[in-house]
Amino acid sequence: MTSMNCRSLASTSFNKDSPVLLQSVSVDVRIEGFIANVESTQIYKNVSKNPIEVRYEFPMDDESVVYHFEAQIEDRVIIAECQEKQQAKETYDDAVREGYGAVLMQESNFASDIFSCLVGNLPPNAKAVVKFGYVTELSLQPDGILTFLLPTILNSRYNPSAQFGGTTNPPDDTSVKIEEDQPYKFEIRTTIINPGVITSVSATKDELNVKLNEDKTRAEVTLAKPFVADHDFTLDVSFDEVAKPHIIIEKGEESKDGILKRDVLMLNFFPELKADDYTSKHEFIFVVDRSGSMGGPRIAMAKETLLLFLKSLAPGCYFNIIGFGSSFEVLFPDGSREYAEDSLKAATELQQTMGADFGGTEILQPLRHIYDKPTLPTHIRQILLFTDGQVRNFAAVIELVKKNANNTRLFSFGIGEGASTSLVKGIARAGRGRAEFTKEGDRLQPLVVKTLKAAMQLAVTDLHLEWQLESGGSSDIVQLPKDLPPLFAGERLIIYAMALSDKVVLDGKVHLKGKIGERPLEFGLDVDSTKSIEDGSFSIHRLAAKAQIKQLQDAGKDENKAAIVLLSTAANVISCHTSMVGVDKHRKEKVSGDLVRKNVPVMRDSRVQMYKTRSMRSSRAMRSDTEYQAMMSVQRCIPAPPPSRNLVSLESDAESCAPKRRHSALPVAANATARFPNIPPSFQSGQVAPESRGEPTYLSVVSLQKFSGEWELDKDLAEIMKSSIEILEKAAPVKAQNVWATVLALCYLDVKFGDKRDEWEMVDRKARQWLDLQDRDGHTLDDLMAKARAVIDQL
Repeated sequence: MTSMNCRSLASTSFNKDSPVLLQSVSVDVRIEGFIANVESTQIYKNVSKNPIEVRYEFPMDDESVVYHFEAQIEDRVIIAECQEKQQAKETYDDAVREGYGAVLMQESNFASDIFSCLVGNLPPNAKAVVKFGYVTELSLQPDGILTFLLPTILNSRYNPSAQFGGTTNPPDDTSVKIEEDQPYKFEIRTTIINPGVITSVSATKDELNVKLNEDKTRAEVTLAKPFVADHDFTLDVSFDEVAKPHIIIEKGEESKDGILKRDVLMLNFFPELKADDYTSKHEFIFVVDRSGSMGGPRIAMAKETLLLFLKSLAPGCYFNIIGFGSSFEVLFPDGSREYAEDSLKAATELQQTMGADFGGTEILQPLRHIYDKPTLPTHIRQILLFTDGQVRNFAAVIELVKKNANNTRLFSFGIGEGASTSLVKGIARAGRGRAEFTKEGDRLQPLVVKTLKAAMQLAVTDLHLEWQLESGGSSDIVQLPKDLPPLFAGERLIIYAMALSDKVVLDGKVHLKGKIGERPLEFGLDVDSTKSIEDGSFSIHRLAAKAQIKQLQDAGKDENKAAIVLLSTAANVISCHTSMVGVDKHRKEKVSGDLVRKNVPVMRDSRVQMYKTRSMRSSRAMRSDTEYQAMMSVQRCIPAPPPSRNLVSLESDAESCAPKRRHSALPVAANATARFPNIPPSFQSGQVAPESRGEPTYLSVVSLQKFSGEWELDKDLAEIMKSSIEILEKAAPVKAQNVWATVLALCYLDVKFGDKRDEWEMVDRKARQWLDLQDRDGHTLDDLMAKARAVIDQL
């Protein structure tokens, strides 16, 4: 029998008449506070006459922690254990070669958000029930909603040439685009438990059945319709007092070894900063993925996000735009330009004509171009990257970003279903920034404001913990990870810590200290051992271990491998250097016969067109002369006509692509005004047509704001307020009409759209900075706001 090699398994085609190896997937989720514990059960059946090896590849969030893996084959249960990766592979191969049943789960060598499960020597007509458990943190949205994401879409990753960090011999692509009905059942059940009231439960694409107990502290959630894995499952949960700082202490177990033996703390901070902790002295470089995989709704979302950023920038900053694919193009080739009326006009004209027509995803080249240029002496450089992350060379990308993190921060946006969390999150960690993910229909405004606030914030330095425990023993507390992540105002900062000794009594206080500029920062939490919990899954222990493993892994040092293996095996969690393996040695007879390798089809976004290095031609050769001239005109800052054709035909009908989601999206396409009449055309063209707006929204007001932060007292603003220029002019308490118009606009936003303040907060900040510099005829801003409120109340 041939030696097993899991990376050389041949792809298998799939059609609706193929025998189904994977019969069902059921996922049970238990959400407690900010943590989700997930158990996935997969049932395989060998319907052939030969023993088979089944390989199932699936996506997993980059920061999820797999801690349990077992398989029941016939009447026997195999419990897998964590081993060094090569050792686990040899254990599996030897077992299969000798005729034993075996299972193996491992993280991909090319992406930490792709896992594979192998079931070897499954006898004819036998069934295998495979279970694995993992734990993950829930993400916190700007509006206080906690989001659980179950990835189900696994898109292929573009492999660039070796000189740009690609792999010389990439693994076979075993994913299959399912054009027919999903070949297996997929069920999801969720239990939500919280000490306080659960205020809402919703899903962005799926209908739910939600049963709450009487005091609304527990919810049982099931799907109203069968789940089809053509999208990632997203569950949004709201709790009372979700942003309250707190500590959770999870007890260790004396019978365990290593980290599982010790008490571990989860510290949750929600820091707030002052207004002067922000500055407009930044250089923003927007890097937009225009590769073929960004076709259809993805490029539309990227364009929309870019537009919102451009509209929210403050005077005094510099900016530039780079589009990339197989090659890259720069809006201002001579360097970033100051944010002004002419530079904004050039940027919005480029934004309108962007398409997913640049071929493959060579992300390394534009980043090298940025880092090779010196930073501006008076401005802090920030990169904002928009991508679906469909690349294989993410290790080379992360290494480059980390190398330059001292002079450039990087913030990333993952676009669309199946966006690579290993790249999007990894690159943000390396760049000391933050990552966001957005899908079709998401409200982008809060995410844009949140990210822009973080980018405009001064960096917090010398961040560290100081312990004041009643029993002393502060030196016996170690934080995980060793280097703290960056701190951003209003966002949750999670830090783990472990007691190194049983003698440490966890009562007292812990202080998070640092500096922002020259101003000291301090945030405190009470430590109370009486509120400790016991969790048989050791969820917090394993999350703490993964946080440290990620930091060791991101460092990219070979000498860290031993430390990663030691921590992974002690916590029994899979990592880049460890896998889980189990062998069935209790079967009375060994499995005999020719072994047939089978791949389970996985769902893929059918609108994504993949590119591989071998089939790529040059960027110039792949475009018509009209397209090439259009791209070159970008470098000359001349508005280009739309290309006569796209590089790849991926654009689908806008209405058929639009999902029925809880959130609505901003339009950016040419027909956006017709589809979304409430959004002013100025967000696309710079020209306002009030008659097409319908009922005003806050975006109707925002679209009229000038780049400087001011508004003009014109017909458009008057119509939004259902008034006239004459009435508003007559009520003006100051001579300068633009000062009065700006005050009216801010007051109107506050009165009519105060519940969405987090979405227009940066607009408000820019306007107030402008007003501070104007002659207000002796009036304070509060006085003018009060007078404006009186006028608006009478309209």
